[in-house]
Amino acid sequence: MTLRWARAEEAADLLGPLGLDLCRLLDAPPRDASGTWQRLTKPGLGGRERWRGQRDDATVYVKRYLRSSLREQLDRILRQSVLHSRAWCEYRRAVELNHAQIAAARALGCAERMAGPLERRSVVVLAEAPGEALERLWPRLCERGSPWTRPPLRHELVRRLAWFVSAFHSTGLCHRDLYLCHIFAELSDDASRPPRFVLIDLARVFRPLLRRMRWILKDLSQLDASARQLGIGRTDRLRFLVTYLGLPADSPRVRWYAKRIVARSDRILRRIERKARRG
Repeated sequence: MTLRWARAEEAADLLGPLGLDLCRLLDAPPRDASGTWQRLTKPGLGGRERWRGQRDDATVYVKRYLRSSLREQLDRILRQSVLHSRAWCEYRRAVELNHAQIAAARALGCAERMAGPLERRSVVVLAEAPGEALERLWPRLCERGSPWTRPPLRHELVRRLAWFVSAFHSTGLCHRDLYLCHIFAELSDDASRPPRFVLIDLARVFRPLLRRMRWILKDLSQLDASARQLGIGRTDRLRFLVTYLGLPADSPRVRWYAKRIVARSDRILRRIERKARRG
């Protein structure tokens, strides 16, 4: 059994006051007598736990991987790392993206317990991402008639989001879960500052060596599906794609991408609808 841990240099000021010991988190959740910690639940977590801790003006999130299915283990080994856990991969990707000046959730530390290539337990601690998930933010902006929901600011928002996603893909990485709930946005109420985006939930991010186009299309199709769920029209979705590719709208390459993205996002939406019907 191998035990490893890593911590960002600037993390001590946050981890210490919150009573976090990275290695101890492998065996016990983050708790204290002051009620600082809150467990976050949602369907589909499986063998994972998520915790939010807050003290003064600092908020951090702890993700604990307690059980990994054979499928999850094989996916990590084949696509991410033979030697390291999912939490370690998420930590390293967050560090890598921030070094590349692609805004991502700031990683504070991680720990893992491995038995050869098999992940036994792992944990990653992340600072709170600024802003709010676009999936939640956009409907509220529409309700209050924010200038961001009308031209020309809406067009600017779409173009800047496309540049952000393009910059992320230019690192060679793909997300595999790139829905708008995993892109946080900071938008000033008076539109006096350009929008800023932050990428979160990096646990499945990897750098494909083969069939890279498949994974790029998967990311773009997930974005397209979540945009359609929010009622984003065809014109804005095409504006995103044209900006992402840096090509004219009538380019054959744009049509090639658009055809495949829409076909895949159709399948995603049908799958979501089937799940909703099953309850």
